[in-house]
Amino acid sequence: MSQLTLYGRPVGTVFNLLGSRENDLTYSLGWALASCDALALALLEDVHPGEDVGKVQAVRLQEIVAGGGFTDIEIESNRAAVVLEAKRGWDIPTDEQLEKYLPHLSQADIGRFLVVAEASPDYARPKLPTRIGETDVVYRSWKQIALLAEHCVPEVGHTERRLLRELTAYLKGLMTMQNVTSNLVYVVPIGTNVAAWCAPLTPVQIVVDHDIYFHPVGNRYPREPENYLGFRWGGKLQMIRHVESYTVGHDPKELIPEMTTPEYQERHFFYRLGPPIVPPHDVKLGKVWPSGRVHAAIDLLLTSETIAEARDLTNARRAVPQT
Repeated sequence: MSQLTLYGRPVGTVFNLLGSRENDLTYSLGWALASCDALALALLEDVHPGEDVGKVQAVRLQEIVAGGGFTDIEIESNRAAVVLEAKRGWDIPTDEQLEKYLPHLSQADIGRFLVVAEASPDYARPKLPTRIGETDVVYRSWKQIALLAEHCVPEVGHTERRLLRELTAYLKGLMTMQNVTSNLVYVVPIGTNVAAWCAPLTPVQIVVDHDIYFHPVGNRYPREPENYLGFRWGGKLQMIRHVESYTVGHDPKELIPEMTTPEYQERHFFYRLGPPIVPPHDVKLGKVWPSGRVHAAIDLLLTSETIAEARDLTNARRAVPQT
């Protein structure tokens, strides 16, 4: 077979033709659930342990919600129902968002909200309510969904087996936790005062109010764009942001017109940032220079007492050969 490429990048599975955004993940999983009853049934049974969930009857994508919005995926059997909220990265839906979906579970004998994101269960579970109304809220990571699909492979025929293997390969290729280096957070200090290079804004305002961050390409800064950025001020880690997209350029006014600073002579990475991921507890600086910039794994940053501890544990993890 000839190798297929898209924009110069190899296409490993049919799902890669969609892309890697949140909706692409949602549609890929929805297609697989609708095409493979074994997977849909396994997912229903996984989130309704010990229950007779009946036979799968429907899988729906982007169902309209009264009052605005859409559900991501709905799975329905003759006894059970699941509303699945899919997230890219470590973002977690709000209680209010899930509450809007309650009417879509009202007709089932048993129902669950299922939230799927890249965050580890240890991080995500405390961020979510146990129940919304009378409905249980369940969490699974994309890694757990991929494993569930793998476990279904021996139970199905050739066509479905190929589909599940492609879905698993697609999910594993996108999961940041699959690669020990791709879940790294570049933690940087940012100031609360106006400086000449960012006038009339403060660096914190650029990040918090405009969802933008930028730094030179190379010259003691990264030469490759980052996947996650961590921002610290006030002596602690304040938030982590996923990089949704980036451009390379010289003029910050193209992104933030109110800035008055001249164009920079050096090329810069200009990042557009996703929603904030706020640590569940104070993560102090530790033994890091006040102006120091470090890399640390996102799960370790969110569970360590200090940035220095997360950095050191990350370095120890990276020193272990990966199998």
